[in-house]
Amino acid sequence: MDQGKISAGQLTLLIMSFTIGSWVVLPTGIQAWQNLWLIMFMGLGTGLLFAYLSLFLFRRFPGKTLFEIHERVYGPVLGKFISLCFLWFFLQTGGGTLAIFKTLLRSTVFTATPDLAILVPLILILVYGCRRGIEVIARSNQLLIMSTVGLVLVSILLVVNIFNPENLLPFFNLPFSEVIWTSISLAVFPFGQNVLFMMILPRVNRWQKVNGAVLKGMIGAGLVLSTIQFLAVGVLGKSGQILVFPTYEFYRMINIAQFLTRLELIPLLNFLTMGFIKTILCLYALAVGTAQVFNLRTYRPLALPFGLFLLLVAERIFPSISEHMRYLEEVQTFFGLIFSLLLPMMTLGIALLRGLPRRRMAP
Repeated sequence: MDQGKISAGQLTLLIMSFTIGSWVVLPTGIQAWQNLWLIMFMGLGTGLLFAYLSLFLFRRFPGKTLFEIHERVYGPVLGKFISLCFLWFFLQTGGGTLAIFKTLLRSTVFTATPDLAILVPLILILVYGCRRGIEVIARSNQLLIMSTVGLVLVSILLVVNIFNPENLLPFFNLPFSEVIWTSISLAVFPFGQNVLFMMILPRVNRWQKVNGAVLKGMIGAGLVLSTIQFLAVGVLGKSGQILVFPTYEFYRMINIAQFLTRLELIPLLNFLTMGFIKTILCLYALAVGTAQVFNLRTYRPLALPFGLFLLLVAERIFPSISEHMRYLEEVQTFFGLIFSLLLPMMTLGIALLRGLPRRRMAP
């Protein structure tokens, strides 16, 4: 099994990248378009509650991954079954990100390129990085997330001449029920998917800093996503609501003195870097989790077959962007709530009832 260690700071940056992931180009809650950047903070608050639930569970079982906790709480049979369900969740999360990667490149840059020609090279890179371990993934991410945040900050200056504050108005002109539902959707995706880090937290070299690292990572990601959405609404106005990739489109409108134009490369780079990290973490969790379920000595031989499974999910379950958007609108929230809230809550409740573990919690 992977014996690599990462610092709390690296965990923070990994959580930022994972959370930004695919949401940066394909946001959910598009029906609340003008207010989405504000509702993002409500979703972040709810997402932090989900994260605290998982962190409390981790503190009761320090040094244990989510799947090892399942076996302690539910026993070997039921515990393995619940872990297999989580494997499907990780697989679908990674496959969905890979599908957006394919669709965005096919519709913007490589319009005549076959899907496999786009996906196969990426899968090989993902498999190689996964086999190298969490330390290499974390070190690679440090430069990628810094460049992403830097590009977002530069974007604020680039859109000054086309930003219209009136596009942000009116504030909260939605029914209260719709605001609440949108905030729950945002809490599930992108924030709730961070339950995946329960497979990585034991690799942090100082457990006492895990809580702060997770908190900083989610807040940092929330600020980045809210800023991007704020700029998109201010530039595009209501028309952004009907666009498939609104972030990509508003960068196309940038024109500074006929010199800086067509800067859609910025959102492409942001997604290619953040989407890459999100997918490789899903692949890592899949491989490590499967090795733990079946008591294998190492996870590395599983990286390639699971890379191919991600490819299959991206091609078969999310064959088109219209079906993917329909999934996000109609299924994602209910599906995600099961894994980000209900199952962790049930696991923690049973652990408390059974008095597990029968020793002092980690500080």
